[in-house]
Amino acid sequence: MGKELIQPDIGLIVWTFVTFIIVAWILKKFAWKPILAIIEAREKAIRESLEDSKRAREAAEEALAKNRELVAQARGESARIVAEGQKEAERIRAELLAKAKTDSAAVLEQGRRQIEFETKQAVAELKGTVVQVALDAAGKVISASLDDARHRRLVEEYLDELPDLKESH
Repeated sequence: MGKELIQPDIGLIVWTFVTFIIVAWILKKFAWKPILAIIEAREKAIRESLEDSKRAREAAEEALAKNRELVAQARGESARIVAEGQKEAERIRAELLAKAKTDSAAVLEQGRRQIEFETKQAVAELKGTVVQVALDAAGKVISASLDDARHRRLVEEYLDELPDLKESH
């Protein structure tokens, strides 16, 4: 039994060869074309996937570059907006400062005029009071019967001359 397995048998070899040819012919006739078609379709699908992947990578890189460019533009725009805001704030500050100066100058001028007006009014009142006091005093001192209008005129003339008298001394 051991020798039969090791020694070649011509009949077995021929039948094995014939079977191989028949199986190869059947495979060629029915299986090779579909198998090759499947392999080619798979190869084509892989090639297309690789091309799609390459296009997608290029599109992603392009989108990333565009995104970076947009970010750079946005940063530049934001820097410009901030600079404009600072300029506008400085302009408004200068306007407010100028308006405050103008308003304060107007208030000071109005205060000066008010003081001047009140000073003139106080001097006029003081003159009137002084005239009345002088008339009363003069009337008591001289006990003369000059009429009131003449007394008043004399005292007013004297008071009007007072500033001139002060400057001459």
